[in-house]
Amino acid sequence: MARLDPFIKAYYERGCSEQGRLWDGAKGELVRLRTWGIFERYLPEPAVAPRVIDIGGGPGVHAAHLAERGYEVTLVDPLPLHVEQARARAASATGQQFRAEEGDARQLGFGDESFDIVLLMGPLYHLVERADRDLALGEARRVLRPGGVLLGEIVTRRAWLMDATVKGLLGTPGIFDDFEVNQTVGTSCERAKLEAAGSGFWAHFHDIDEVALEFSTAGFAGMEMVAVEGFAWLVGNLGVLLAGYRQELLRAVATTEKDRHLLGASPHVDVIARRP
Repeated sequence: MARLDPFIKAYYERGCSEQGRLWDGAKGELVRLRTWGIFERYLPEPAVAPRVIDIGGGPGVHAAHLAERGYEVTLVDPLPLHVEQARARAASATGQQFRAEEGDARQLGFGDESFDIVLLMGPLYHLVERADRDLALGEARRVLRPGGVLLGEIVTRRAWLMDATVKGLLGTPGIFDDFEVNQTVGTSCERAKLEAAGSGFWAHFHDIDEVALEFSTAGFAGMEMVAVEGFAWLVGNLGVLLAGYRQELLRAVATTEKDRHLLGASPHVDVIARRP
């Protein structure tokens, strides 16, 4: 049985739906297109490495996409709602289906070296304690074959501040009261504030320098970091650009995706590494 934090469970069951997040508006489209483009460039072809485990895969948006491309995908998520949604998505697929089951990133029910590719797209930020992230990375390494690829995702340290600015929330009373320190390290103080408000995104917000340490400690090598949204999500006319200059915009983001000085401007950063 997955040990899901009840606050995270409530966050998603309250209506913060993952079903439509990557299809909703210009930002969702940008994230989806960029993520799938990163998959295409960094994941080996299904003929070479067919077995994928999508840990924390939510309702199966990425799993369905990869299954359609020919991968053998197993999705694991701790939230029963997400697993139910993922199974419905798999059942309605016109091409290759995928498996979906409940599970905990810190204790996977699969044998050693069972997969060629591991996706870890949510646990690295929803597990706010370093010890729990270490367990998740250790399990990812255990089930990954030698030479296999891990693709994980983090939320960057200042994402909350940029998001609040974009949404016009900077005038909200108390938004800066110890918020920077507490939210980025995941203390009970900030959790209490979010619970009292009845809302909020409970997560660990990574500093870029933390990432290499966590991955190397878990035994991964050859790490690369790639911005997902990059700078593009901050432009005011994102929808117009995607409608009229989609390829040009995606190329502009790709051109700057590894610029270390710009990584922190992207709310999400994908981390690609290998098991030696």
